Amino acid sequence: MQHSLEDLNALYKEFIDAAADAIIVIDQTGIIRHFSHSAQQLFGYDSVEVLGLNVSILMPDPHSKNHNDYLSNYLATGQAKIIGQGRDVYGVKKDKSLFPMHLSVGTTVIKDQRYFVGICHDLSVYRKTLAEKLQLESLQTALFDAAVDGIITIDQQGLIKSFNSAAESLFGYQRQEVLNKNVSMLMPEQFARAHDSYLQRYISGQPAQILGKGRDVPGKRKDGSVFPMHLSVGKAQTEEGALFIGLCHDLTEYQNALLDLAKAEQRYKSIVDCEGQMLCRLDQHLRITFVNQAFVDVFECTYTELIGLDFINLFRGSKHGTVDRLQRLFTGDCLTRIHFQTVMERKSGPFEMEWWFTKISPQESGLHEIQGFGVDVSLREQALREIEYLKYHDSLTGLLNVEGLIRAFEQAHTPGRKAVLYFDCNHFNLFNTRFGYEAGDQMLIEASQRLKDSFDTSTLRCRPGSDSFIALIESKDRADVIPYALRTIEKLEQPYQIGTEKLLPSVKVGISIYPDDSSDLPTLLRMAESVLPQAFLSRPHICFFDQQYQQVMSRQLDIEQGLKSALQKGELQVFVQSKVSLKTRQVIGYEALLRWKDTLLGPISPAEFVPIAERMNMGEELDLYVLRHVFRLLNKQMKRNNDVAPIAVNITSTHFSAPGLVPAIEALAKDYDVPLRLLQLEVTETVLLEMTEQVRDNIFCLQNLGVVIAIDDFGTGYSSLSYLRHFQLDQLKIDKSFIDAITEPSGMEIVRSVIWMARACGMHVIAEGVETEQQANILEQLGCDTGQGYLFAKPFLPH
Repeated sequence: MQHSLEDLNALYKEFIDAAADAIIVIDQTGIIRHFSHSAQQLFGYDSVEVLGLNVSILMPDPHSKNHNDYLSNYLATGQAKIIGQGRDVYGVKKDKSLFPMHLSVGTTVIKDQRYFVGICHDLSVYRKTLAEKLQLESLQTALFDAAVDGIITIDQQGLIKSFNSAAESLFGYQRQEVLNKNVSMLMPEQFARAHDSYLQRYISGQPAQILGKGRDVPGKRKDGSVFPMHLSVGKAQTEEGALFIGLCHDLTEYQNALLDLAKAEQRYKSIVDCEGQMLCRLDQHLRITFVNQAFVDVFECTYTELIGLDFINLFRGSKHGTVDRLQRLFTGDCLTRIHFQTVMERKSGPFEMEWWFTKISPQESGLHEIQGFGVDVSLREQALREIEYLKYHDSLTGLLNVEGLIRAFEQAHTPGRKAVLYFDCNHFNLFNTRFGYEAGDQMLIEASQRLKDSFDTSTLRCRPGSDSFIALIESKDRADVIPYALRTIEKLEQPYQIGTEKLLPSVKVGISIYPDDSSDLPTLLRMAESVLPQAFLSRPHICFFDQQYQQVMSRQLDIEQGLKSALQKGELQVFVQSKVSLKTRQVIGYEALLRWKDTLLGPISPAEFVPIAERMNMGEELDLYVLRHVFRLLNKQMKRNNDVAPIAVNITSTHFSAPGLVPAIEALAKDYDVPLRLLQLEVTETVLLEMTEQVRDNIFCLQNLGVVIAIDDFGTGYSSLSYLRHFQLDQLKIDKSFIDAITEPSGMEIVRSVIWMARACGMHVIAEGVETEQQANILEQLGCDTGQGYLFAKPFLPH
């Protein structure tokens, strides 16, 4: 019996030491009586180190301090907190580190002694694995909810297992509304019915129809609306079995964009084909690659005949200059746009065309091409197409005009001293006369390019008109400006190759300094321009504005102040000059001419004070002053004589575009009881070039009231003839400069052409500045209706 007990005791020890979990036996006082091999490995103690010690050394505070009290309470009351139940607690290793473990405690009584057996299962790996799993699940949840596309997971029965935030937004369901429901609820009926059978066929081994491929399919929202989406499906194997993950990308905006694009393309095609003007594109060999319907109609060819045709073959006469300019759009980095007028051929004969060609970016078309916009100049006026650009730019050179320079200066103005360099190129007008305006234009374009090359891109450059250029540069002092001026003069004076000729202009420059001379840019421009005559006399041709030229500016100021006073006091006089029929030499009308003799300044020419009045916004007041005198004069003439000749009044450009012009004239006519058929208004070409809706309305209303509208000084502006037909005005006045040259063959032909064009448009023609009988006879032979000038009568003050 004793041997059996000893064997059993040995077996018991072997069992304890062989157990994977740590086993610790303590007595009723908490003293450790047995410490298994697993316990030694778990806590880091040898058994000899702990046997006979209190088990509290293996516990963290406060449990280590309270353990004996727990034990005594159990022995006294029998109330157990852990015995037979188990609990997750922390243990303390020999190195004092804590670790998680599951503690199960049992108790037994041997020979009147109570012992407690504790089984300790290490939870360190479990806790770490659980934390990693939770972290992974949290990351997966965050990724799912952060995804822009809807992500849905289903099991092999088609039941939804996950539904991210994007899917909620896309389908309109909350997550709890769809979990564990069949995914077919998110499909239109025709797809929903067949979905489960698709899924089961795939599970049974048949090939996948969408898995790993992606497909555009319809989806159904909670509200029943159907929308397009792209569905990509993947498969994942999990512990719970196979799961299918679907990514749903909303295609609504994409499909709407495609529809909008298709509509835009159709609209663009319709616009291009319905555009009344010609559109075309040319490749690097100037072969036609595209034309619109208007091009086909105008050139009287089929589309097939035109595509691939050398564009230059449609030109009449010399073609080399045009070819060179078109080729420069392909080869020149700075040149992006050209404009020219030429004669072209079609099956019915030659006709005049005006073209604008623009470089097309290869990224836009995939090809190196230029695009042309063509207009029959007899049908449409160039200025109406380019009015917005011409408002701030010079049409020939592409530089800013004065208005554009002032605007750019105000927008980009930075503190600091600046210099205005006003360049004037001498003899350009002579070159125009000798070699023609095309050669002169080429010189101006080349000069503008040289000006651009002389300064960096931040420099403001301007062509104020004619053969002048302006540059606005940063400067520390006057000495700092001189090298820029000298270098630019040197470049502008380099020879210009015109055909076989080399032309050498001379250049002078006037300079004003901001803010030393003035803080007002228009004033600075006038200052710099005012010293150009002095610059011409200097070597080199450079002159800075100084106070001696202030007298010029002072005179302008005196005129401004004196003009205000003269208008208020009625000191301006209205003269008239007769207009005579060239056939009968009878007076058929008059032109009102404003004269001013100031008590201090003396006689002042209208050519001097009218521009100043316009700059001061007094043009309207000046016009009304003349109109009032004219209506008063007509009223007196009507009282004395039934046969009263009409009187023409020049109207300033700003006033002619004002909405109050027509009401003011009607009011004056009513006040003086004068029929408006006795009033004629003369406007310059500038007014017509800057045609606005208000100008159109004013012309229409005035003509309906019986007022005759005449184009004054014809030929001194842009000299474009297309608006003669477009605006249907009544009279055309040929400028004196053309009459002076009428005895020369070329001058006679020019006047003949103008008269012919005016006749073709139904306009009465008046020649200004007729001073000799020879001029009058030639004009009569050419078909001119009326003459005006010193030959017939000098301006006089009516009584």
